[in-house]
Amino acid sequence: MKLFTYQLGSLSTNCYVLVDENTLDAVAIDIGGDEGFLLLEELKHGYKIKNVLLTHCHFDHVGGVYKFYERGADVYMGELDEKGILDGNYNLGQVFGDRVKPYRLKTALSGGETLKFGEIEIETISTPGHTEGGITYKVDNMLFCGDVLFDGSFGRVDFPGGNVKDLVSSAKKLFEYSDCVLMPGHGGKTDVKREIELNPINYYVND
Repeated sequence: MKLFTYQLGSLSTNCYVLVDENTLDAVAIDIGGDEGFLLLEELKHGYKIKNVLLTHCHFDHVGGVYKFYERGADVYMGELDEKGILDGNYNLGQVFGDRVKPYRLKTALSGGETLKFGEIEIETISTPGHTEGGITYKVDNMLFCGDVLFDGSFGRVDFPGGNVKDLVSSAKKLFEYSDCVLMPGHGGKTDVKREIELNPINYYVND
């Protein structure tokens, strides 16, 4: 498996593209925009995005999904965030003036599922708090956690669907994967062990 990382859209959201090196079929985690650029990257590297996994429904994570959905890609997201496809207040597109083009889900996830795309096997983990339907995707020793945790920080809870108790519970859940690497929705990657020691959410986790 090969991994590509891009910063896409108006908020430079991390888009992770996992490529099955046998088939060159790819899975994209969060496409926040700049879909034209991502299409060019497909041509440049020879892969094709056939599945899109979304950590949550905020516009800066889903703004470029429609183009790939329209082309036939299957889209997966947490079931409690499905309402954000059409609700511009919940997905924040209306708030930030960046409307989300609607798409349909292949499967609404609840956490605990195992997805397999060729050689790529993905475990889903329910991690609400930033939104109601947040999902983290575990691939090998990597946790693609969206806006639950960042390097030295954690996700906001003051948007629709945010809940600080749920976010703390989700952080505790991710901290159980102490040998994994966190691949957040914004900024650089970080080690779970580092965040257990230094992330300020520990003031709440250990309360």
